[in-house]
Amino acid sequence: MSESWIRLLVKYKGKCAVCGKEIPQGEYALWSRTSKAIKHVRCETMAEEIPEIMELKCFVCGKNAGCAACSLEADCNRALVSQACICEQCMAEPKAYENYQQAFLTKARLKSK
Repeated sequence: MSESWIRLLVKYKGKCAVCGKEIPQGEYALWSRTSKAIKHVRCETMAEEIPEIMELKCFVCGKNAGCAACSLEADCNRALVSQACICEQCMAEPKAYENYQQAFLTKARLKSK
């Protein structure tokens, strides 16, 4: 099932699934019922003009996640998983979950400063 986007007037501010910036109340945006995501109209236009593959960074190690070779690539919505992606190498580690938790706590501490 392909994802379809509906143009609407934003009632509550939200965060763009593509660029991560705020979408204020009263602005027109695109909303996806399937993924429950919202994005700027201009982000949709830019995506159509520049059809490049967005390479994600691994949440744990910070290196390129290797999107083109990923086993989940066909089902991946990169705009939504961009901050949660884990590369295959980190996923193969015996303590993958613990490493993910540690990376999360480290990033949360840095953000709160």
